[in-house]
Amino acid sequence: MLQQKSLTNGPVLTLREHEILEFIAQGLSTKEVAQHIDIAPRTVDRHVENVRLKLRAKNRTHMVACAVMEGLLQVKVDREEHSSPSAFPQMDMSEHDD
Repeated sequence: MLQQKSLTNGPVLTLREHEILEFIAQGLSTKEVAQHIDIAPRTVDRHVENVRLKLRAKNRTHMVACAVMEGLLQVKVDREEHSSPSAFPQMDMSEHDD
């Protein structure tokens, strides 16, 4: 089986594990990942658990953070989108009576 090597001699993920990790990092749910790659949600859960254990992560969020630190994922930031004040909706507090 082909395997994806990390840049830092850390854990080695299979190509499928790496593919699923990327989807999880994008915020997709188990069900959404399963639909994207046409496998059962339980199989996605199994791959996620395998990646989590390989990275010694406590949960999915920690798993993604660990993957970034290990060089398995790269963070791409669209500076234009995040620098605009309108990119973050603001709540009108005048509508709330406390």
